[in-house]
Amino acid sequence: MSQRVLVAGVGMAPFVPLSARDSAASLAGRAIRSVLEDARIDFDLVDQVFCSCVHNEAGSAEQVLAQIGLTGIPIFSISDGCVSASSAFQLARNSVLSGEVECALALGFERMPVGISNRAFFGLDEMSVQDWGSADYASRPTAFLERRQHPAALFAAQTSWLLTRMAIAESSFERVISHARAQARCNPFAVTNRSSDRDDWLAPYLCPPACGAAAVLLCTPAFIARYGARGGIAVLASVRSSDTACEQESANVLDVLGRAATRRVAQQAYERAGLGADEIEVVELHDQSVGDFMVCSAALGLCEEDQIDTFVHERRNARGAQIAVCPSGGLLGRGHAPGATGLAQIAELVWQLRGTAPAGQLNGARTALQHSAALGRSVSVTILQRT
Repeated sequence: MSQRVLVAGVGMAPFVPLSARDSAASLAGRAIRSVLEDARIDFDLVDQVFCSCVHNEAGSAEQVLAQIGLTGIPIFSISDGCVSASSAFQLARNSVLSGEVECALALGFERMPVGISNRAFFGLDEMSVQDWGSADYASRPTAFLERRQHPAALFAAQTSWLLTRMAIAESSFERVISHARAQARCNPFAVTNRSSDRDDWLAPYLCPPACGAAAVLLCTPAFIARYGARGGIAVLASVRSSDTACEQESANVLDVLGRAATRRVAQQAYERAGLGADEIEVVELHDQSVGDFMVCSAALGLCEEDQIDTFVHERRNARGAQIAVCPSGGLLGRGHAPGATGLAQIAELVWQLRGTAPAGQLNGARTALQHSAALGRSVSVTILQRT
């Protein structure tokens, strides 16, 4: 069993709007070629491939890999909603960690179906008219699962809760959005640099859906030494969890969207990495909404919930040290391509730790955290460190 997993290389294709004509193969091919070039190895050294994609047909992984070369290695295809890319990463890591392989590729790509709209992406075209507050609805065990079929309604409820129940200032919402857009303007991979089309509906507190691709190559230290691959970044921890019944019984929209699960997973990740939240210097969290940015910042331990307003404006942790949260622009700025987003976050963090980030470079950063969530049903946290 390997005692350590290293990131040998990362690659990404720019995120593009839903209306773009880029094919899944072209997006994925660009990410694959860039990750191999970054790692300085050939594809025939890869032992396994874990592909994530939400909106493509069976066999799409083989189709995109054919342009690099089908070598007969195992290819695993994953469709797991917004955490698909993180699922691919964690499975690839576990394969290397177990000693089954020395080098595994995690590839995520997304090409939305032609004609899909922002409204459809967020479930607004099938908006539920159910009264979520009714006693009958709230008492049913599957009620919280049904809520997740209508994410736009959930995010609207999240925003209302933060404004009215937690007294978060409206200026804090505006600050998160303006910061995300400013960071994205410096990021050559951000969808917001390629389209001003918000479908005449997309609420300002929601991230823009996108198409795109990203890839991460994981390997053992022995592989690095043998083939001269890049290395330099270690995966200290990668933890995942799902709902618990008690967290959902309160019917609190913040927990339906993953607040409680994020707290649990983050704590487990910190323990496995041997670190505290105040030692994290740069974060890419799953800010599918402005509310997600606020709630998850607190749930990850970057601040207390009653300090969200201050944290949004100052971005300082409990020790008073500056922390970069979503320097890439995050989902709110770079865009959200479900099959690729988790791996895109990892790529952005690796660039940060190397000192080569295309946007929002934090000088001297050594430890980073990536967070993914699928409307609360699954949450993952990965901690990386420059060796």
